[in-house]
Amino acid sequence: SLVARCRGDGHSVRVFDLPVCDFAGLEGEPGIEVVQGDITQMATVMQAVQGISAVMHLAALLPPASGRNRERTLAINVDGTINIIRAMEANAREAVLVFSSSVSTYGDTTLETPPVRVEHHQTALDIYAESKIASERLVRQAQLPTVLLRIAGIAVPVLQDPPPVWPFTAEQRLEMVHREDVVTALYKALITPAVQGKTLNIAGGPTWQTSGHQYVADHYEILGVPLEMVAFRGQDEPGWDDWYDTIESQRLLDYQHHSYASYLEALRAEVERMLAD
Repeated sequence: SLVARCRGDGHSVRVFDLPVCDFAGLEGEPGIEVVQGDITQMATVMQAVQGISAVMHLAALLPPASGRNRERTLAINVDGTINIIRAMEANAREAVLVFSSSVSTYGDTTLETPPVRVEHHQTALDIYAESKIASERLVRQAQLPTVLLRIAGIAVPVLQDPPPVWPFTAEQRLEMVHREDVVTALYKALITPAVQGKTLNIAGGPTWQTSGHQYVADHYEILGVPLEMVAFRGQDEPGWDDWYDTIESQRLLDYQHHSYASYLEALRAEVERMLAD
């Protein structure tokens, strides 16, 4: 989605990812170059940043896989970020580095008054958040123009199996963000000089501010699943979800174009289409 957005505005794009990844729709397309490599291998990272004007750093080992091997997670998420910074400082010092971080770095904020602002202290609840906090610190220290985006949970309007246990409590505040709005924020962060040097929350905005129970109830109603089957996290172990201050990010990036209601409508239409098939 991000590549398509960049190409739509006339930018050429170099995609860097593992050789095992599916590059369908990218390889051989005009204005798109695919470089296969590994973020933990400096030689291929050096190749990837040659001649670029901006880097969107999305590479990371995500939960739940990140929780299974601490050393591997830190090697990819933190050491990989070091490689990108060093490669850019050596070969693309004028290019902007946009780093995709996470609101998970705020930790448990359920007992605090919302919204969570970027000045809030960071407290990792897991190795993934720990790796993002460490990487943020490295990005801020880099001799480069940089942007830090702390992204909320991403909602995709497609039919998916509900998780065995939702990663938040029923009463917990919850604010997600539509996938296409994230794409817009990422793209605009690459091309907007006014955001350089800033840390911004990226979340859905006021229409997305709900509770864990209401969010799940909305989805189960569309899926036709009895709400009695839902399982939430225990009250003594809330996740990191909350409501976020996105006033500045919305002012600078103008990305909140899909309301929560429109997302639910799209999800309902997708479910109806699949049932019709």
